[in-house]
Amino acid sequence: MSFGHSHDDAGSVRGEISNGEIDLGQIAGALSRRRRIVIGVTLAAFLGALVFVNVVKPRYTAEARVLLENQESYLTRADKERADPTAAPDAEAVQSQIQMLTSRDLARRVLKSLDLQGNTEFDPIANGLGLGAKIGVMLGLSRDPSKLAPEERMLDAYFDKLLVLSPTKTRVLQIEFSSRDPDLAARAANAIASFYIDIQREAKRENARDAAQSLSPLVADLRERLSRAEAKVEAFRSRSGLFAGTNNMTIATQQLGDLANQLSISRTAQADAEAKGRLVRDMLRQNRVGEIPDVANNEMIRRIGEQRVSLRAQLALESRTLLPGHPRIKELQAQLADLDADWRRAAERTARTLENEAHIASARVENLARAMEEQKRVAGAAGADEVQLRELERAARVLKDQLEADSAKFQEALAREGPKASPADARVIQRAVAPPIPSFPKKVPITAFATIAAFVLSAGSIVAIELLSGRARLLGPAPLPAPPEEEALEAPSQIRIAARRREPVFDEPEEEEEPQTNLALAPERRTPELENRSPRTFRSGIVGKIDAARMATLSVKVLMVGCADAECSFDSAVTLSRALARRGLAIIVAADAQAQGRLYDRLIPDLERARPLGLADLASGAATFGEAIHRDQESRLHVMPGGRSAAEYDQDVEPVLEALAQTYDFIVFATRDYERAMFLAPSFDIVLVSGAEPAAEAVIDELAQAGVSDAYLLEEESAADASAA
Repeated sequence: MSFGHSHDDAGSVRGEISNGEIDLGQIAGALSRRRRIVIGVTLAAFLGALVFVNVVKPRYTAEARVLLENQESYLTRADKERADPTAAPDAEAVQSQIQMLTSRDLARRVLKSLDLQGNTEFDPIANGLGLGAKIGVMLGLSRDPSKLAPEERMLDAYFDKLLVLSPTKTRVLQIEFSSRDPDLAARAANAIASFYIDIQREAKRENARDAAQSLSPLVADLRERLSRAEAKVEAFRSRSGLFAGTNNMTIATQQLGDLANQLSISRTAQADAEAKGRLVRDMLRQNRVGEIPDVANNEMIRRIGEQRVSLRAQLALESRTLLPGHPRIKELQAQLADLDADWRRAAERTARTLENEAHIASARVENLARAMEEQKRVAGAAGADEVQLRELERAARVLKDQLEADSAKFQEALAREGPKASPADARVIQRAVAPPIPSFPKKVPITAFATIAAFVLSAGSIVAIELLSGRARLLGPAPLPAPPEEEALEAPSQIRIAARRREPVFDEPEEEEEPQTNLALAPERRTPELENRSPRTFRSGIVGKIDAARMATLSVKVLMVGCADAECSFDSAVTLSRALARRGLAIIVAADAQAQGRLYDRLIPDLERARPLGLADLASGAATFGEAIHRDQESRLHVMPGGRSAAEYDQDVEPVLEALAQTYDFIVFATRDYERAMFLAPSFDIVLVSGAEPAAEAVIDELAQAGVSDAYLLEEESAADASAA
């Protein structure tokens, strides 16, 4: 590392290596230098594409669309009771139909209908076999097209020009056919759609025909089996006497039911007659003949009642003039007694009649009960035969139901064999028309794409060459060993440093070259050869040590100790820090709290306050990092002065250094306090001591005894040069 700039026009820099970052300026320069190549390639591609799109034969693409849906209706559906299926074809069904559209059988039909034999676009032998085809046939690598059927040898060209696809989330099949003839493209697309629907219809008719052929012997067999089963049923019924009556019941069972009904009616009539007879007898005993319903409703009883009323009226009329012993009165009373006797005899006859009816009903009930018991024995004996009869009837009924179902299916299958009775599960929703515009070539897109591709490829090739050669990589400092006496460290005219995990670093214009203090690395004992080395040689030694430390750690901490007679030690520290700031993110810590004067004037001039906040205030807690860190007015260097506080802070410096190491690549700690330097030296990677040789060497010896091995002696130039820096 050098503290100055070396202007070298060479493309490479000794002592520096690529740091892995891309130099956009170098890439832009390479593209600018080779712009004629890029323009030439791009122009050639443009002209070539333009010639191609105008010379190549155009190709037209016609498009037909078919919608997959269920075309079955109530009249054409085999199962009339089931509702129309609404389930749409799934993705697998759509793909299956696409495979059907691209099948070889369909292709042969289309080619035969289009009559493309002899068409140079489809028939490979229309213009005769080419030399390559003849050689392939002679070597047995391919078949002779002339020995194939016309449709077979045209299949390859047919499939090359056919494209069948289904738009996403639809049940539409899009049939695209390409040809040099737009009318042929449209006819082919429409023919494919028509033959596809015809194939579906034929498949359904074939299924119906197969179903009818398979059902015909089955129906005949069922019919014969049913006739045999019904004959067995009738033979067993006649043999067992289990003839069917009303409601499909056997006669024995039906008679048993009739007897039960008659017995119930007879018992009801018997109970009614007995009740009426007892009621009449009770009313006769109570002399209440007129209140008996059956007696009161008798015609003779009504006439007797009328006569009694008339006699009572006469008796009452005669009693007004005649005495009870008068013959007329006695006559009337005798007539009234006869009428009462007749009335009572009529009531007794009614009672006897009801009692006789009760006796008759009782006898009838007894007879019906005996008949019913006999019928029960007959019905029980016929139960076993009836069970066997029901089993035979059940078997015959099953055969009959099966025969009816199969006969219905057979008739439906016969009906569906017709060409119009089996609709296809697809319909054409868009027929193809002759396209007016060719689908290939697209002149504008092809020309634009070829031009852009040529430009990108040519420019990308140049960029790739620059990257592979390493010329487009940023150069960073390489660790240098101790150089030979005659070598001098060279630096590029402008250094770009990218600080990792820190704020971005931009390319800065080259600063005016600053006069540098001559910082030279010296061993503990100087030799005449060392005294003859140039200042750049000593600076190269310092750079080598710092670079070596930088390779081992993310942040290099440098302690610069100025002896009492080193008047320009702070100036040397500032010069070194500014040089390090051009290589990365650097900060200088001015440890002496009382340091003022030119150091503050150069780094952080402040006219409003006597002393800025710094290290002492940060260590004592009186300031934050943002308040204690300042910006150098002439470079990217950050500065942390000693601060205002006069308290001791040596114990708190080490945590501050660790915190700064998380942000900065280089930390330069400058102090002239001997005790502080001895206390902090073990915490630093490199210790540089400036001052008169005897005093500086004594300090180096004491540091070595304290265990600090990386301590080096620095020479300083004159005070005037240091002040100028």
